[in-house]
Amino acid sequence: MKMWDWPNVDMKEPAQVKERIGMYLSICAEDDMKPSVAGLALAFGRDRRTLWKWANGIESDFIPPESRDFIKKAYQFLNAQMENYMQNGKINPVAGIFLMKNNMGYADKQEVVLTPNQQLGDQVPAEDLEKKYLEDVVGASSDYDSED
Repeated sequence: MKMWDWPNVDMKEPAQVKERIGMYLSICAEDDMKPSVAGLALAFGRDRRTLWKWANGIESDFIPPESRDFIKKAYQFLNAQMENYMQNGKINPVAGIFLMKNNMGYADKQEVVLTPNQQLGDQVPAEDLEKKYLEDVVGASSDYDSED
């Protein structure tokens, strides 16, 4: 509720961006709240996806690099906090994993590379295969053309 009536931040003014991030983090500390991406976005009167775009240089040409750097640094802080909370039992790891996947770009992914180590039978050159299949196709079509 403290953020409800906050005035808009001029994103072109890095000092205002930095101050707003500090104000949000101070409220979290005072009220014993865990800071979040959604909360930080709310402090700017924006959606979390918009804040992510700004941090990643998408649809944000109007934001100077220094303002963007403050937002990136806030993201890095939130990322480090979330890792700390999960490692020290201050947040359910399942919730932390979900939040980090949605807000920090983490993903569960395995890459599997298959490398054939054994050939199945003798290797036939591509030219021989092409010749064989062309002969089969030509031979099959000529069977239909013959009049018996």
